[in-house]
Amino acid sequence: MDDRPLMLGLIGASGAGKTTLTRGIIRLLGAQGVTPISLDDYLRYSRAERAALGLTDADPAATDLERMAADLAALRRCQTIDKPVYDHVAGALRGSERVAPTGLVIAYGALTLTPPVQAELFDLTVYLDPHPDLYRRWREERDVKQRGYTVEQVRAAWPARERDIQRYIAPQRPLADVVLRFGPGTDGLDVQMSLRRRALAFDVASVAQPAESAAAIRIRSVPADEDGLPAVLVSATNDPALHRVSDALRARLPVRGQVAAGEEPPSAPATLTFAQTLIATLLLQGRG
Repeated sequence: MDDRPLMLGLIGASGAGKTTLTRGIIRLLGAQGVTPISLDDYLRYSRAERAALGLTDADPAATDLERMAADLAALRRCQTIDKPVYDHVAGALRGSERVAPTGLVIAYGALTLTPPVQAELFDLTVYLDPHPDLYRRWREERDVKQRGYTVEQVRAAWPARERDIQRYIAPQRPLADVVLRFGPGTDGLDVQMSLRRRALAFDVASVAQPAESAAAIRIRSVPADEDGLPAVLVSATNDPALHRVSDALRARLPVRGQVAAGEEPPSAPATLTFAQTLIATLLLQGRG
C-alpha cells in the first residue's frame, strides 16, 4: 500500500484561479486532510527588488526553484519542511513556517512543472488557462482589491507579464494531465476541460447519463487536442442541471469534506463546482 500523500499540482499565471480551485477542493475533501502550498512563497525577491531587477513573478529567475523542488520532494516522502512565506500585501518575504504533509498536498503556482520539479512527482496536474479577457479582469480585480496595486500599475505591467506568461508558463501546458479553461458564457461562466495523460483513465460519460443533464454538458474524444495529445474534451454551461453531474461525481469520492450533495453555495457557478468536483474525482480515483 502506498502511504505517501497524494500530490496535486496546479499551474497557471498569477490570478488565473488557482487559489479558488484549491479552496473548492478543500471544501470537498475536508481541510483536516489537505496541505495547500502556495509556490509564490518561493519567490527570491520582494516586489520592489523584482521591479529594480526587471523581473516579473513569472520569470524563473525570480523563484528559488531548487528549494521549491526539494521541499515538494520531501513532502512526497512524508517529511516536514521549513517553507518560506511571501506576504503578497506587503510584497515581501516574511520568514518561514514548518509544514507537515497530510493525505493530500496541493501545490499551486506559476512554475509548478518547471525543472528541477518533475511532472512525475504529482498524481495529477492541472493547467489553468482562462479566456484572455476573463483573465485580465480577474487579475486586475485581484491585484487591486487584495494586493495593494493601483489599476494603472496593473495595466502598465501587462506587456511584460504577458510576454513572460508565453515564455515561461505556457510551455508547461503540454505536460499537464488536465487543461481547465473558463470563459464568458450566456448565463455566466462556461468551462472546457481537456482530459489527457493520466486523466484519460476516468470515464466521465458514466456519470453524465441523465437526460436532464444533456443540455449542460458535452463530452467527445479527439485524437489530438490543442497540444497534440489524445484527449477527452468536456464542455459545460452554467446550467443548474450541471449540479446533478457534480452530485454524481461527489458520490464516487472515497472521502467527504464540508459539503454534501446539493449544498453548494448559492452564488457558486455550476461550472466552477463541476470543475472542482471532477478534478477531486480524477485525483482520488486511484485511491479508495
